[in-house]
Amino acid sequence: MMGFVILFGCKEETKPIVKKQECLTEKEITELEPMRITNDSVVKNLRLNGVVAYNPNTVVNYVSLVGGIITNTYFTLGDKVEKNQILAEIQSTELNSIEAEVKQIKANLEVAKRQLQSTQSFYDDGIASEKELIAAKVEKKNLESNLQKLQTNLKLYSASAEKGVFLIKAPRSGYVVDNKIAAGMQIGAEGDPLFTISNLDEVWISINIYASDIDTVKEGMPVNIKTNSYPDKVFKGSINRISNVLEPNENVLKGRIILNNKNLFLKPGLHVEAMVKNNTQDKAPHIPAKSVVFSNNAYYVLKLENNCKAIVSEIKILSKDEDSFFIKEGLKEGEHIVTHNTLLLFENSSSIN
Repeated sequence: MMGFVILFGCKEETKPIVKKQECLTEKEITELEPMRITNDSVVKNLRLNGVVAYNPNTVVNYVSLVGGIITNTYFTLGDKVEKNQILAEIQSTELNSIEAEVKQIKANLEVAKRQLQSTQSFYDDGIASEKELIAAKVEKKNLESNLQKLQTNLKLYSASAEKGVFLIKAPRSGYVVDNKIAAGMQIGAEGDPLFTISNLDEVWISINIYASDIDTVKEGMPVNIKTNSYPDKVFKGSINRISNVLEPNENVLKGRIILNNKNLFLKPGLHVEAMVKNNTQDKAPHIPAKSVVFSNNAYYVLKLENNCKAIVSEIKILSKDEDSFFIKEGLKEGEHIVTHNTLLLFENSSSIN
């Protein structure tokens, strides 16, 4: 569309001066990468706060079977450990007691073996009764059973006779995700867990679903996970489970997302943002985020009028994500907008439609 500007002089008899406004060339329009507006099904995006946690199904909480004093530790929080790796040492009076009992039972067992041999010989000669022979056998068997039990306990407790300590060994391979012991600390038998080991190849993300969003967020919905630690990465997953009971302290439903974490980017305790996309039956103009300019608390696009010139036009946003916008007001299906160098054109323009 051709436009004209009419300039009037100071005198009435001066003839009007007409200035022709040039349209953009076909090449210039092509460089702006114009886009024809279409109405698409509206996708509403919800941003939910969440935190990374380890998978409780791959967690081992270590509880000591003996009491004593931690004399040495060989790991720190976050370390990767292998199964049966020595992590700490416990100096315990129980070890001395068990070892002394083992020595005593071994001595008694030697006596019982000789007694059984003697009784067996007497029985064969008809001097000892069958009852005496059975009693000798039972005595030997009981001592052997008690010795085996104590030796099993020493093995279970990973006793080190050379050092005179119990060794705490990693019950499985993984990462130390919680640690409550230190050298010099006194511990009790079968008390609270001393440390926790988990396999971080898979993590759980716990998200908060507020009351206003309960009807929108459903199990099975795809989710994009982002974190400030990796601003350029998007971790994709889906909502595995949603609790049916509100958390009383936070007044939210808890949702669970299970993610593969082979590269170990996601650490337990890391705060994340989960974006849930909810498809609706509504339709609205849909445009890429790069075609929108935000200025003075308002959103703008550059419309192409009759393939001639770009006009700045204010729009109202219905919903948005990091890639695109659905428009509530300001654009109609069939109109064309600029998608390249939008900000540059906006800054050089003085007319707003």
